[in-house]
Amino acid sequence: MALSVAVAGVGIWLAWKTYGGDKGLAGGESWAERYPAVHRLLVNKYWLDEIYDEMVVRPLRRVARFCWKVVDAILIEGIVHTGPFVTRLVGDIGRFTTTGNVRDYALYFFVGLILLFWWLVA
Repeated sequence: MALSVAVAGVGIWLAWKTYGGDKGLAGGESWAERYPAVHRLLVNKYWLDEIYDEMVVRPLRRVARFCWKVVDAILIEGIVHTGPFVTRLVGDIGRFTTTGNVRDYALYFFVGLILLFWWLVA
């Protein structure tokens, strides 16, 4: 606890030496000229935004894009759209066999019986 109080006291003393009295912002500008590396580090906020963007935001953006383009667009929508496609395909095929001619229906019935017997015997 004493160390925390000491660090806070040093920070207050340093701020008073830099900005206190009649110095104002001119004291901060002279400090920036004397210590340009520290000034650049503080102005850029320790580059935390850039590090966070590189290590968290961009990888999550890539994962989200993969989930959107591959998982959702290909897998999920592919599964969902397969049922209506098969239904439409069977309907289109069935439309060609629906002629209204009784001889055609008898032929389909006869072919179905042959296939049923073949399946039962095999």
